[in-house]
Amino acid sequence: MKNFSFKLKKMLFTPPLIIIMSGCSSMSPLPESTNVRISREDADPNCRFLSKVEGRVASIKGTRDEALKDLQQEAANKGANFLIVKEFSGSGSVVTGLAYFCP
Repeated sequence: MKNFSFKLKKMLFTPPLIIIMSGCSSMSPLPESTNVRISREDADPNCRFLSKVEGRVASIKGTRDEALKDLQQEAANKGANFLIVKEFSGSGSVVTGLAYFCP
């Protein structure tokens, strides 16, 4: 009877444990913004333009660096690896740029 109880516990707890453990090792759904190079210079002619992007800071106390990080993440979300920063708003809470994919 004791052996049966152990086998039953093993059958009941092993599958959920495997599912939980595999869920913990999954990759992030967002691309890495650190893979996006930021510049004020024009992109190489071999680069493909993807779209205009905009970075924002939600807080009144937000900084230009936070807006730039948001812009960089937006570019990464579009599949870009090169970003040209075009303009900061007067308060620095919004920044615009152009996202490119360069080979």
